[in-house]
Amino acid sequence: MAEAVHPADVRKIELVECAAVLDMYVAAPAGVRSELGIEHRAVDGGGALLVCRGIDNLQFNRLVGFGVASPARAEALDQALAELDRVGVRNWVVHVAEGTGELADMCAARGLAPHPRTWAKFIRGSETVAAGATPQVREATPAEAAVFGSIAGGTYGLPPAAASWIAALVGRPGWHCLMAFDQGAPVATGAVFVSGDAAWLGLGATLSSHRRQGAQSALLAARIETAARHGCRVLTTETGVPLPGESGPSYRNIQTAGFRIAYLRPNLRRPES
Repeated sequence: MAEAVHPADVRKIELVECAAVLDMYVAAPAGVRSELGIEHRAVDGGGALLVCRGIDNLQFNRLVGFGVASPARAEALDQALAELDRVGVRNWVVHVAEGTGELADMCAARGLAPHPRTWAKFIRGSETVAAGATPQVREATPAEAAVFGSIAGGTYGLPPAAASWIAALVGRPGWHCLMAFDQGAPVATGAVFVSGDAAWLGLGATLSSHRRQGAQSALLAARIETAARHGCRVLTTETGVPLPGESGPSYRNIQTAGFRIAYLRPNLRRPES
C-alpha cells in the first residue's frame, strides 16, 4: 500500500531517476549508439526522451520525468510522441508521475491508454540494513567493466552491444557499479547513481545459476550503504507491479530492504490495434 509522500520528495525521486537514465544514454559509446540506434534529449518539464531502436522494450524507449520540474506543455508532448512514432519501436511508454495530473489528461486526450505493466516507485531514507550471511559485494574495478556489462546486459537477453553500453558506466562520475561474488567469481550486478542528496538504484541482475541465493539482497544493502556514505538522504528505485500469477522477486526484495511504495506510476501508450 502506498503512503503519502511529500511533493518535494516526489520531485526528488523522479528527477534523480531521470538524471540517471539520461546519463546512461549520454554514456553510450559511439559504436554502440550507432548499432543500437540510441537517441536521447532533455524535454522541458524536467523530463527526458529516451530511444533505443535496437531494443524494442519499454525500459529503453520512454518519456520519463516529464511534467515534474515544471508543468507539461502540450506542444512538447506532441513532439515527443511524434519522435517515438518515427523511430518505429512498438514498445514505448510515457511515465505519469504522482502529481502530474495535467500530463495524464493530455495523454488521454491523445488516445494513450495504460500499459498492462504499472511500475511501483519506491522511496526510503539512508538508514543502512544488515546484509546477513551473504555473498561478497564490492565495487567493480575498471578492469571488471566488461564482465559487469556482460552480466547486467546478458541476464536480460539484451543484444551483445548492450554489454559494452552498460560497461561504460563503471567508473563514470556519479555511478557506483557493484558486483556480488561467489568464491571469487562475479555472479550479480547492481548500480547506484548519486546526484546531490538523492540516489537511484538500478541495473540489478543475477546469473540464472545464482538466483534466489541472496545476491540481490546483498547488493541492495551495499548500494544503500554506498548512497549513505555519499551523503544521500533520499533513495529510490522502481520495478513492475507483479501481474496475477507472477512471483515478483524484485518487488519483494526491494521492500525487504526497507523501501516503501511511494506511488504506483502508470505507463501510458498507444492502444494496440
